[in-house]
Amino acid sequence: MSRKRYMAIHTFHSDKSKEAFQAMNAADTKTEKEWAAAWTFEKCQCMATWVGDDDFFFCHWLAESDQDVHDALTSMGLDEFVFTACYEAPMHLDVNFLSDETATAELEEKVSVDA
Repeated sequence: MSRKRYMAIHTFHSDKSKEAFQAMNAADTKTEKEWAAAWTFEKCQCMATWVGDDDFFFCHWLAESDQDVHDALTSMGLDEFVFTACYEAPMHLDVNFLSDETATAELEEKVSVDA
């Protein structure tokens, strides 16, 4: 099965869960490459993450389905800290990987509108 792009929005259960998550990350000594390997699963892979000091953070996933993302998060224990909403994102532009294709080509192929 082919993989689709998903944006996951993770919202902490509480201030206590946020503090526990931050403490866990502060104690983590994995390199970036080890982190990427740890977040690679049979049916999905976390491609990027953006974490600040807010009550939420974001991750970019490639997955066969949004359920595969949720299953991966559960297997890593992340669901003990956050609630997660996954949204399929058929259009993906990244200034590090630009082409000469029309910017909306991916979106036009995936999204249909009934008139």
